[in-house]
Amino acid sequence: MRAASPADLDTVYQFETLCFQEHRFREEHVDWILRNPRALTLLEDGPDGVTAAMMLLFEGRMCRVLSIAVAPDVRRRGTGTQLMQAAESACRERGISSIRLEVSTKNLGAIEFYRRLGYRMDGVLYGYYSWGEDAYSMRKALPAPKGLRRRRWPALRHNA
Repeated sequence: MRAASPADLDTVYQFETLCFQEHRFREEHVDWILRNPRALTLLEDGPDGVTAAMMLLFEGRMCRVLSIAVAPDVRRRGTGTQLMQAAESACRERGISSIRLEVSTKNLGAIEFYRRLGYRMDGVLYGYYSWGEDAYSMRKALPAPKGLRRRRWPALRHNA
């Protein structure tokens, strides 16, 4: 797994297009995320290109999962769980105490996936998505282990 940089824009956007046939981020939004010093995009590379991606935004003592995507041909093999564990690890290393995400109320598979990982619903966001769909807000507390040394992930800070 590696941290993406602005140089990965085309790759990340193509992967976003592959994984989300509808309602994907616009290319300008992906570019903003890749250039944002408070964001981290993690990529899992396979022999034929990117197989998974996750976009995180650090907001004070909280991290927000903006997007998680796994290539269709490698789903249900634990890659999503590995991405979520990597996100939680990155948060702990930064002293982040909580991680949250939003998920469509219609995406029952994703809701159950997050529940199995210990995420709990903390609200309904009516009309959350630009197309009018509702979302659940889900959150997980991340207690920091004692004596943990903070690590700086590569490519977290970018010069525009």
